[in-house]
Amino acid sequence: MLKKAGVSVAPKPAAAEHGYVDFHGYGTAAGGWLFCGWSTQRWADDLPPGAVVAHFERGQLSADVITCWHDRPDIADRGMGVVIFLAATGRSLGEFLALEIATPAGTLRIVAARTLHHLREADLVGRARPLLVNGLGVGRSRLLALLSRQVYDGSSTLGRLPVPLHLAVDETVLVPPDGLLLIGWFVDPTSSVSSIRLRSGRGLSDPLGQRWIRTERGDIVEALAPKYGAVDRRCGFVAYAPASVAEEGGLYLEVELVNGEIGYENVPQPVRRGLAAIRRVLECVDLPPDELEPAFDKVLGPSLVAVNRARLTAERRATEITFGEPPAEPVCSVIIPLYGRMDFAMYQLALLSEHGFERHELIFVLDDPPRKRELLDLAHSAYARFGLPFRTVLLEENLGFAPANNVGLTYARGEYICFLNSDIMPKEPRWLDLMIEDLQADPTLGIVGGLLLFEDGTVQHDGLAFERLPQFGNWPFPKHPGKGRRLQQGTGIQRMEAVTGACMTLSRAVANELGGFDEDYVTGDFEDSDLCLRLKARGLGAAVDARAVLYHLERQSQVTPDRRWRMYVSLLNAWTHTRRWFRGASPQRGKEGARP
Repeated sequence: MLKKAGVSVAPKPAAAEHGYVDFHGYGTAAGGWLFCGWSTQRWADDLPPGAVVAHFERGQLSADVITCWHDRPDIADRGMGVVIFLAATGRSLGEFLALEIATPAGTLRIVAARTLHHLREADLVGRARPLLVNGLGVGRSRLLALLSRQVYDGSSTLGRLPVPLHLAVDETVLVPPDGLLLIGWFVDPTSSVSSIRLRSGRGLSDPLGQRWIRTERGDIVEALAPKYGAVDRRCGFVAYAPASVAEEGGLYLEVELVNGEIGYENVPQPVRRGLAAIRRVLECVDLPPDELEPAFDKVLGPSLVAVNRARLTAERRATEITFGEPPAEPVCSVIIPLYGRMDFAMYQLALLSEHGFERHELIFVLDDPPRKRELLDLAHSAYARFGLPFRTVLLEENLGFAPANNVGLTYARGEYICFLNSDIMPKEPRWLDLMIEDLQADPTLGIVGGLLLFEDGTVQHDGLAFERLPQFGNWPFPKHPGKGRRLQQGTGIQRMEAVTGACMTLSRAVANELGGFDEDYVTGDFEDSDLCLRLKARGLGAAVDARAVLYHLERQSQVTPDRRWRMYVSLLNAWTHTRRWFRGASPQRGKEGARP
């Protein structure tokens, strides 16, 4: 401001400007930015979200806005004083430049005064409150309530609120680069909470209720039912706060009541990473079919895919040990990941040694590091018994089906690649040669699978087709159309939508060009049909050769009693698969999350 004869005089705005901001700052407790100045024109108090944009030298902010007008004697009849509040995060964007306000009469521009002050929170509140005390408009009381809030001091304050309220976060999971999953429980007997947000330093999340899954917590119901009577069994929650974790500052929840009062609840730092974190989250949920889609779209899908990607960015350390002398220039590299049962490798080597496998190389990839000694003992014994050369690649950590196969692909030398499960036992001696001949004979074929049988001789796999399952979000699942049927004598190949990754053959050049299996599919499921659909997008088909007959001891290579965890991993992969390949379809719509 200018001074004339000892009197402060506000500068006259330029023609393209409609006022000035004299001081501004961020109110942590209030949860937003305050801009105090004056405007030549008054606008309505009920501007919609996004109507005010704050421009800084390194970006801009736009959010819900509250306005309060007040008298400014120093500007006489040129305008009115104004306090503008934007409920936005406090991330640093550099020097403040201007506000743009979209009004029905046009866009107004209020710029930074030449003597602009960027105030600390205590000074900011101290200078803004007197302006509001004598302010005008509906925003006055709301802003006074916001500026009356106590700053978080590191302690939980929910118990000081005037209503009964219970909220606890049991565990958090970091979602790289800066998101957070929260697992906990919440009971609000009087429906007094309007929103719950995550704070980290100056970071402030959107209301967690936008990305909130309700879960059953029988222990909480048992503890609180004597006090409150009926308590919702689904008072547990898994909530997702994307892009909300700042490097500085701790983690805590800001709980706002409908009357504007707030309380704080501390949040534990994330500890679990990778598959352990994914499993912890998925073990919490048990969703009805109509809630699957919103739960995965808003919470589980984007967060857990990000967690899985992060775990796979680390260097993949492995040791190769070769038994015998594999062919220098193999026709095909057969890649067999091992997890759970190691003894199947012995049976495979016994059968393949009888079938004459000298033209191809075998690569066993150990994806179960604690079983390293067991595998090596078996490998020495198998080579001594059968004399069939093979290579072992010993991973130092469990990666999952797709990454383990992709590691094997980097060791492969053959012109062709066969991805083979460890529980596949060949019946037809020429099974692999037949599939390779199919690829050589038809350049429009991208991938060929074998005809797989159960032990009793009925069909386990003769190709995949997609079927929507209403009980699982109406998402398309790859199904085996011929499963359980008696074997019909096959004479050749049959085109299919996809083939199983338990036994599939393609050229190594194509496999490398595609990057192998897509690793967004966690631990296993759907990466095989995804690979076939990626080939289809390139104009290459999939087929099953009914002459290439093998037995499949389905899923016996993995002993996993935790069926619920496995089911939700499959649903996570189904979500990824559906969003990638069937986005044009409209699965069932589910309910939104909880209220906070």
